[in-house]
Amino acid sequence: MRGRAGGLLISILLLLTVRTPADALKGYPGEALLVPARAGETRARFLGHEFFRVILAGRPYFPVAVPLSARPGTFTLEIEGRRSRRLTLRILPKTYPVERLTLPRRMVTFPPEILARVRRELALLRGTLAVNRGGICRWKEPFELPVRGRVSSPFGLRRILNGEPRSPHGGVDFAVPAGTPVRSAQEGRVVLTGEFYLPGRVVILDHGCGVYTYYAHLSRILVRRGEAVRRGEVIGLSGASGRATGPHLHFGLYLSGVKVDPVSFVKLIQYLTGEEKR
Repeated sequence: MRGRAGGLLISILLLLTVRTPADALKGYPGEALLVPARAGETRARFLGHEFFRVILAGRPYFPVAVPLSARPGTFTLEIEGRRSRRLTLRILPKTYPVERLTLPRRMVTFPPEILARVRRELALLRGTLAVNRGGICRWKEPFELPVRGRVSSPFGLRRILNGEPRSPHGGVDFAVPAGTPVRSAQEGRVVLTGEFYLPGRVVILDHGCGVYTYYAHLSRILVRRGEAVRRGEVIGLSGASGRATGPHLHFGLYLSGVKVDPVSFVKLIQYLTGEEKR
């Protein structure tokens, strides 16, 4: 995994620093790019989503997400400011692995009352993760991964449960023992906690400019809604709450409501700031 992630980071960085005559960028479905911002630029628009400027290590960027559902092709990235500009972003094809699982029927097919609860909870989670108040954010330190552990289910994994295709995996699962401390990936504010049918005990942190991290299947939640947290602060303990076949941490990262590979995003920021740790 380390070699694959390192190659991905290097290729993204090259795309951001090597300018072509057409200002072309390249990206993959489910990945994020950090596009350098110029003076006076305030926001970027791509495939119907807005992305606002962040200051990282003293330099301004737009964190732009390529949706996992995006098809290969050439698209326009619009950047607004005193002098607006349009960049070409080419989405390249990418194949994610497939996992076939056989689970108890009750974990796959829900009775009407449970299905109604699941839909309500998913609407709340998605609505929370899609809020973007804009502005300019300053991150004093890079992001870090919330736990150390083996990745048991990577981002984008195509799951087939009992022979039926399901939505691609929207985060990364770390196989860690129950009770492992889970740390905040970045300073931020707790915007949602609770116990849900599918993801179990959940914490969502708002890091500003529409950037959120999501921690699920916790055994304990150690923070409260509205609380400010520091990077590296313990916010909960890993577990197997919700629909889970064993203890692990599900870690997700969202940009303006678009889920992206959190490991690639964390490593990209660490690379840019010279603090790549894992």
